[in-house]
Order: sequence, then C-alpha cells, then structure tokens
Amino acid sequence: MTRAELKKVLVVEKIFEGHMTNKEGAAALGLTERQVIRLKQKYQNKGGARALIHGNRGRKPAHALPDEVRAKAATLYTTKYQGSNNCHFAELLEEHESLKI
Repeated sequence: MTRAELKKVLVVEKIFEGHMTNKEGAAALGLTERQVIRLKQKYQNKGGARALIHGNRGRKPAHALPDEVRAKAATLYTTKYQGSNNCHFAELLEEHESLKI
C-alpha cells in the first residue's frame, strides 16, 4: 500500500470514528467532500482498506511490449543498429525487422 493510499485509509477511519468530519478529511486529502463520501462508501461496501487500493496494482500496462520483443529490440540496438537514435531505430525496426514499437 502506498503512502497516499494509507493516508486515505487513516482519514476514512478517523471520519468513521467521529474524530474528523467529511470537510476536514477532504482538506487533509486534497479532495472534495463528495470524493470523500465516495471513499467512505467504497470502504464500507467493498471490504475496508483493500477497497481503497488502486485497481491496476500488480498488472502490466496494456501498452507494454512483450518480453520477447523487448529482448529482440535490445539485442538489435546493441548490434546491428548501434549508433542510431531512438526515432530512427524505431523506423529501422519497422522497415527491416517488421517490429512496430
């Protein structure tokens, strides 16, 4: 859990315990009152602190290159296309190697 997520959990718990209002919680987190209300609902309905963790945690980005393509491109860059800049290298890969990155 990141510090920001941990801070959200602590603030939401303080609000539920009555030590803080929605307005104070919003100020502490830099959010609007409405966003704090949404966080509280999510915390209550979806299982506590785990509900406030970002949903993409641990997943690879959708636009990430497969490991094989990345390894092949790295090998080609250090051998066959050494000295070319990034833009030119991408063009060379697409033109000669049929790799689009």
